[in-house]
Order: sequence, then C-alpha cells, then structure tokens
Amino acid sequence: MGQVTRSNRDAQEQRLKIKTLSQQMKNLAVSGTGISPWEAEVLVETIEEVYFSNPELREARQGQLRYSCVTATEPPGKPVGECQMVTVIVTLFEDCDKLNLSYRDKDASIEMRRRRLLRVTAEAREQKGLLSQEDLAEILMCDVRTIRRDIAALRRLEIVVPTRGTVKDIGPGVTHRALAVRLWLEGKEPTEIARHIQHSIKAVENYLEKFKRVSYLRRKGFTDFEIARTVGISNAATATFVEFYNLYKNQAMFANRMEEIEIVGAQSYQAQDEKKEFPMSKIFTSARQVKP
Repeated sequence: MGQVTRSNRDAQEQRLKIKTLSQQMKNLAVSGTGISPWEAEVLVETIEEVYFSNPELREARQGQLRYSCVTATEPPGKPVGECQMVTVIVTLFEDCDKLNLSYRDKDASIEMRRRRLLRVTAEAREQKGLLSQEDLAEILMCDVRTIRRDIAALRRLEIVVPTRGTVKDIGPGVTHRALAVRLWLEGKEPTEIARHIQHSIKAVENYLEKFKRVSYLRRKGFTDFEIARTVGISNAATATFVEFYNLYKNQAMFANRMEEIEIVGAQSYQAQDEKKEFPMSKIFTSARQVKP
C-alpha cells in the first residue's frame, strides 16, 4: 500500500522541475514551429497527459494515495495472486467531503466515508483498475464488514459501487455520477440530488456542469479529444461523460433540459475561447476541413 503524498521539499522541487521543463517545451514549440502560445500549451498538456497517464510516472498531489489493485480486464474468479495489477492514484481527502453533510457526529463520519468510497472506486475504474472490498477497507482504514454495510446502504439508494466483485459478477450498474445526471434530467435540483446520493452539493454541481458542457460539445460534433481539451478534463473523464450523454440523449427527459445545456455549454465555450490568443473553435474547425 502507498502513502498519502506530503508537500515536502523534494515534492516541491520535483513540481518546479516539471513546470520549468513544460515552459521550456512551450517556448521551443512557439519559436520552432510558429504555432500560437495557446496551441503550444495544448500540445504540451497533451504530451504530459500521455506520458504521465501512468500513475507510476505521475506525481500524486497532497491528499492522494498511490495504490496497486487488479486490472479491470482480469476475469472473475481468478486468484488475486495470479492477476495482473495496475497502480492507480485515488483521492483520499478532499475539502468537499465535509460540506453539506446531512448528519452530525458519528453519522457524519459515515457519510464522509461513503463519499470517499464512491470517489476512490470511480477514480480507480477510470484508470483501468478495480478495487475489492478488502482494498477499500485498507484504504479507508476500517473493516470489510463496514465496507459491506456501506455498499448495501448505497445500493438501497440505487447506487452500485464499482468494486471488482460488483463489476465482474453483476455488471456495471448505475454509478453515483450517472445517478446524479439521471436525477437532474428527471427534474431534481443539486441540493436534492446531493441529499439522495449522500454527496456534497459542490461535487454534484461539478458532475452536472461537466455533463452539460460535454453534451453541448458532443451535439456540435466535437471528438472526445476536442472535448477534453475544451472542457479541461482528462480523456478518461471525457469518456465517462460521453457515455452518459449517449445513454440519455434520446430520452424525453434530456429534451426537457436542452435549453439549460445549450445556455451553459455556449457560455462556457465562449468564455474559454476568449481566454485564448487563437480561439479553439477556429483550430478545431480548421482541423475538420483538412482531408486525410
């Protein structure tokens, strides 16, 4: 098991080195190819994402944990000792864990643990790993029986926790992010959704904001890569929200939220463009006009 990353002198020096090299690469790209500073920034961000998508190479920030678990491709029933493993980085502590709690005292700690349980399992899955109940007990520093009670309680809320046993034996089910999106499409607002899925309002609003922006860009014909660059999220997160969009786009409840999706998407897209020296809309439009 890894350790939570601390903001020590070595980590700070490492971050400074990476930042300096990234800036040097951007300057070389601008001077050597004649592209705009923003294009150079997108290029370097893409390179960094490719090279540092492997958690073994990527630096874990404060509050995160590096952990080894079974890959999502391994079949059920195979002994863990014979399985291929993958290292993932999960977020153990976030400030929003303590926001908008429905309960107090002991029950508040249960709610925070369940928020973390949902987050770390989702993060591991996006990195092609699946955590077991035993993994979760170790990460969250409790016993397996506690994890089983949490999973059962979340299932009663229609939330399926994507552990290795759940995904392999039952199927993917409905994750908390997908449930948040579905409840919003059904007409519920963030406060009610947060209470239902035992998450903070901030986390729910973050899910919905990304879904609106991804849906808007997908309807405009943007590729996954273009969406990731425009919204500023990883390729894995983009794939997750595109999956939600494909799941709900033909349902009547999606049409009921279309006006809000169009407004939020257009405003965000325009604001993002105004920050750039050379708007991304022109870059992506020009790219589509180039025939292979």
